[in-house]
Amino acid sequence: MSKPFKFLMTFAIVAAFALSAFALSDENVQFGKGPAQFLMTKDELAQWKNIKTDDEAKSFINSFWAKRGEKFKAEFEARVKYADEHFAEGRKKGSMTDRGHVLLVLGGPSKVVKSEAPPAAPKLPGAASADDTGSQETADRPHAHQVWTYEQAKTPNLAAPVVEISFVDSLNNNEWHLERTRTTSDFNAVFEKMNDVSTTLGSAKPQPAPAQTVATTTTTTTKTETTKTTTGPVDAVAPAQLKSPALQAAVDDLKNGKSAINKNVVATYGELVSPNGEFYVPVQLFIPKTSSLTPDSADTFFGLVEDASGKPVFAFQDSAKLTTSKGEQFVDHTVILPTGKYNAYLGLAKGDTPVVVTSKALEVNEVAKDAAGTSKLILSNNIYETEKAEPVKAPFAFGRLKIVPKANLVFTTADELTYFVELHNPGIDPATNLPKIQIKLELSGGKLKAPIPRPLSDITALPLSGAVGPGQYAIIDSIQLEAIKSALTPGDYLLKVKIVDTVSKQTYNLEQAFKIAG
Repeated sequence: MSKPFKFLMTFAIVAAFALSAFALSDENVQFGKGPAQFLMTKDELAQWKNIKTDDEAKSFINSFWAKRGEKFKAEFEARVKYADEHFAEGRKKGSMTDRGHVLLVLGGPSKVVKSEAPPAAPKLPGAASADDTGSQETADRPHAHQVWTYEQAKTPNLAAPVVEISFVDSLNNNEWHLERTRTTSDFNAVFEKMNDVSTTLGSAKPQPAPAQTVATTTTTTTKTETTKTTTGPVDAVAPAQLKSPALQAAVDDLKNGKSAINKNVVATYGELVSPNGEFYVPVQLFIPKTSSLTPDSADTFFGLVEDASGKPVFAFQDSAKLTTSKGEQFVDHTVILPTGKYNAYLGLAKGDTPVVVTSKALEVNEVAKDAAGTSKLILSNNIYETEKAEPVKAPFAFGRLKIVPKANLVFTTADELTYFVELHNPGIDPATNLPKIQIKLELSGGKLKAPIPRPLSDITALPLSGAVGPGQYAIIDSIQLEAIKSALTPGDYLLKVKIVDTVSKQTYNLEQAFKIAG
């Protein structure tokens, strides 16, 4: 009875996992093009230019952040978030602008002085102007300026006691470009020193970071006013509040038993570890064929996660389009949660109007980077390749391989029942630099007189990073239900999976209940 159990070891799936076998993945390319480039020393910039594979990139990135420490990385990510929210210029992200560059490297200034450009002089109808001809641009008009002042007392390791960095909006279109500082120190030297110092922070004893407050003076032709603001958030804690009162009201109605917009959707989640060892929790809203929703029914995916006491700890509200595959629809998102019990409220909206909302209890057990073990069993009848490798920690995506969990756990005998398991830090055979794994499957339930087994046999585990050696692996296997449909009746079933790591001598027993529909 073992023939219905079929390995999915095809070249396409192996290629989908191989993120770094021959060229840099898009994620690693973006690391070198993104805000992290502003932190690189001259030596690091030269090293990055010579990196050819994802394996080399992974080693570089791990070393890059290890030299700087987790606290520095968290502060950097907070600065990136702030810059993106406040300094965006057209389609350019705020963290990639000149102001973003300065904020990422130096942090918040001790003082900001702004001088606005006076309004343009009135123009007679039909008269040409510098703006019309482009011959003088706007050079003859005064421009808006910002001057950011840094002091060594508040910004340790600064290259001078006081550094002033000036930005100018030369076209008066809210695009700010860096000018030379007004001190004797060139700003490039200031950046280089700060970046050199940052590489020593990973081994330094942590010190409390002072809060950075900015005095902002705005000068116009009519008045001067001083306000207090901040250059960035105190920490990188995710937002825990929905932006839209209407969406929050939909969640409140669901919690109070007053919601009338469930519309037959199902939520599910996973507990996974990325190829670089970072734990994350993907959540999915699954819309089965029986739902009345269509791809045009919603354009926003929102969610609110509360801890066991009812305190909001994570929220998101993103533009999203329902993905249709095999006649069913889904939308997903990644949340970051520590170990604990939670309630997640997930929904869809059209504009600001909630369309559907449901809930899911989460019991999260965070996996340490170096811990051995497995994820929970994920059952699916829908696995496909994406056009390009997805980012690390993208929900239920591994390189170019996308797994769509069957959230309602209802299959038919026409389905190929596929299971997916992450294998964390298995033992590595020194002869092959790969794990040596064996699997035993057992299907029971329904009206089966006895379980359908598959004896213990070898299976190949796929490296999530695309590179062999220690780390995170995946196991994929399937059962062709159609091949045994004569033995299957509608009802409840149980799939048991026994995983044996023959190198580390560890055994893992997993199981997942599911239904077969008539």
